[in-house]
Amino acid sequence: MNPASTMNILSSEYFNTKKPEEVIKPEFLETYKALHSDIWFRLVLVHTNIIILEEVEKFPFERIYAPMDNIFWKMVYWNFLYLSILFIYGLVDDTGSDTNTILKLKRKLWKEGWLKDEHEKYRQALKKSDLHRDVKKIRKKVELMRNKAVAHQLLRSVTNIKVTGLSLLEIRKVYDETEKLFRMFSFGADYLTTFYIPGVVDGKPIVKDVDELLDLIVKNSPWLNQPERRAPFWPAIREHKDPKDIEELNFWRKKFGLPDA
Repeated sequence: MNPASTMNILSSEYFNTKKPEEVIKPEFLETYKALHSDIWFRLVLVHTNIIILEEVEKFPFERIYAPMDNIFWKMVYWNFLYLSILFIYGLVDDTGSDTNTILKLKRKLWKEGWLKDEHEKYRQALKKSDLHRDVKKIRKKVELMRNKAVAHQLLRSVTNIKVTGLSLLEIRKVYDETEKLFRMFSFGADYLTTFYIPGVVDGKPIVKDVDELLDLIVKNSPWLNQPERRAPFWPAIREHKDPKDIEELNFWRKKFGLPDA
């Protein structure tokens, strides 16, 4: 079975078309639903964390605060990052006999006889599916960071072992691959994996609360309003600024209905 046919079976023939009771043997159905629901909720938690991190990471804090005046948001960022690492580790870990992970639920479906006999093609396709090779490397980094920097602070790690850090982009990548695998055995519905429900109200996209909060910070900042605060000197000041800095400033000024700087 080539990779293309594997994905066709996993994505079109089963995904969002067959109900769990059509695919899972009756004696395993309730257990499947409970384990699947648990993993789904944990995906919601970690994905919402990542969305918040992405909003915080792109916000121009360096324009508004001096480094030592931005303690709160730095702590918010790192705490959410560490939580995301722990959540992802718990979802893709393959150790421990009593843990509920995506890989173990996948194994129950293709190896432990949970699927009805008529779904052999799906079972074989699921067996061949896997996290991408590059993501496996990132998963190893998640494991290292979780074990040596988040969950434990080993004495030898302080002096001898350098733990390779994870970028938010890498965390997003391993999450996306994890969710993709989850959707391969999610039957009967399309699952929303974030508390931030997409949609439109009065013709405008729903604004996330984290964006509203960050907007409040920048709206009254000296950085945003420097053309007005320093009006007599602004033309001379502007001449010495990097064009990219002016472009960024105008992006935010336009957002709040202010004229270009």
